[in-house]
Amino acid sequence: MASQGSRSGRIQMPVKEMLCGHGKKPILRTSMTKDNPRRRFWGCVYYEVQDGCDFFRWADPEAGGVLRDSEIARCRKKITTLKTRLKDVEWKLRIIAALGVVGWIGFLYLLLHNPSSWRQPYGMHLIRR
Repeated sequence: MASQGSRSGRIQMPVKEMLCGHGKKPILRTSMTKDNPRRRFWGCVYYEVQDGCDFFRWADPEAGGVLRDSEIARCRKKITTLKTRLKDVEWKLRIIAALGVVGWIGFLYLLLHNPSSWRQPYGMHLIRR
């Protein structure tokens, strides 16, 4: 999330009851990630300076909130299910295509390599001399 890109004006905002792992008040930052562009969050004072404590909290509620999160989870589950079903159908299609090719090869082999069993229309057989 924030580790991919953020900027901070280094403005320390008074935050009640919030302290990072270093015992410091977090700094209000702005996310510059693709998933959360320009979204504000609270982060550790030592972010990108030294080993931070990974303190992270969104400053603003996400549009949609919990309802949106559950909808996203439902859609992700459906995508996973559909991808699994697609792989199953593709596998079955490959098997059917392979059986079809083998069937045609077998038919052509029998047709071309066994001319003695060919019959003339209306029951007339080939005459051999």
